[in-house]
Amino acid sequence: MGEARLHVVFGTGQVGSALAAHLAGLGMAVRAVSRHRPATMAGGIDRRAADVTDPEAAADAAKGASAVYQCVNAPYTQWLERFPPLQRGLLAAAERTGALLVVLENLYGYGPTVAGR
Repeated sequence: MGEARLHVVFGTGQVGSALAAHLAGLGMAVRAVSRHRPATMAGGIDRRAADVTDPEAAADAAKGASAVYQCVNAPYTQWLERFPPLQRGLLAAAERTGALLVVLENLYGYGPTVAGR
């Protein structure tokens, strides 16, 4: 049976934690990555800390991945400043590993609704 396919979940909030647990429950090799090493995760999940805004750190955390899941987010009020560096880091991680990039999205991707922006 060849080498296990590694699924790397970036973000350990509500969605990322649930996704990591679900994938692990299916018997998949899973790594969960957060700014701070996740304290509690389902058994069998490799937990890592990395600054995803740093493309090198993100790529290192994704080493060996066949799929990278983007489950990180920024507070809506800080979206313009914080979200683009998060996206750049995750894109670098997927590009450098050759992994499939799966992105969690919402309507916030259309930008702030503040007049004049």
